[in-house]
Amino acid sequence: MLSISQAAKETGLSVKSIRHYETIGLISAPPREENDYRFYPEEILQQLHFIYKSKQAGFNLKECKALLLLSEDEHRNSADVKSIALQKIQEIELRIKQQQSIVNQLKKITQQCPGNEQANCSIIDAFS
Repeated sequence: MLSISQAAKETGLSVKSIRHYETIGLISAPPREENDYRFYPEEILQQLHFIYKSKQAGFNLKECKALLLLSEDEHRNSADVKSIALQKIQEIELRIKQQQSIVNQLKKITQQCPGNEQANCSIIDAFS
């Protein structure tokens, strides 16, 4: 069992995040010693690793919770897990398209700006 600071170091999460995950019920409440310090057994460390990796893959906390619950369900349907992942892929692809549109628009107005000592600027005009 590890202290919260050791658990944070082990999992790549911050102490603040771990406390938050406990508060919102994302992870199981860790046992406490007589001095009221939290100690994290392997089961909770596995939950924290799972959360870290799923967040790295782009999932929000609500989605992490759904995936974590499915990971702990021996009778889960892989179709449920795949559905969550496919939905995330669609969301990420949409954001990429939106960001690419922004890049293209910025390139267009930047190319139209003379970039000289005159006050006339297509970038300012586009935002006005």
